[in-house]
Amino acid sequence: MSLVTPLVFAAAPRDGRAVAVIAWSGDNGGAAAIAARADGTLHSASSGNRVVIASAGTPGFVARLYAAGAGLVVDAALATACLSPLMSLTVVRTP
Repeated sequence: MSLVTPLVFAAAPRDGRAVAVIAWSGDNGGAAAIAARADGTLHSASSGNRVVIASAGTPGFVARLYAAGAGLVVDAALATACLSPLMSLTVVRTP
């Protein structure tokens, strides 16, 4: 239990920081569509569109992501470190 508690606090998303949005399915736009519905800015996405890195400059982004259908939202720095050996994230170019 003493090892799990620091991990939970480190993974907790915070307003104003980039987050990893995890969708249970890539259908209907997957995690990218969830981030868009929550008024987020997309930074990168996995090839299956089940994981994206997004941020928003307004408070309440994490709550909006869950309301839009996110399966899990965690701090992007921790998620990137943990998931990078398993998948590659592609940088999304915005016009």
